[in-house]
Amino acid sequence: MGMERKMAFAAVAALLLLAGCTQPGSGVPVEKRCMQDSDCACGKNAAGECFYGNINYVNVEEQCPDFCTGIAAMFGTRCVEYECTQVRVS
Repeated sequence: MGMERKMAFAAVAALLLLAGCTQPGSGVPVEKRCMQDSDCACGKNAAGECFYGNINYVNVEEQCPDFCTGIAAMFGTRCVEYECTQVRVS
């Protein structure tokens, strides 16, 4: 491989790496990643633990009321900066 070709390959590889780092939410674990509130849910994860995160990783059929909404129903799950987060709603 010639020097010019090696440099071109290195430049393409660097661009691909940088493109991956600039994706919205790329620093957020996939289980918690979201784009909008409807991407988030609260229930139990695959291990059966109470969990809030991306709806694809939450079994909403199994609820954890005190964990998900709080004793006084004051919490909700929202997408905040590309991460499903528990927030106070009332």
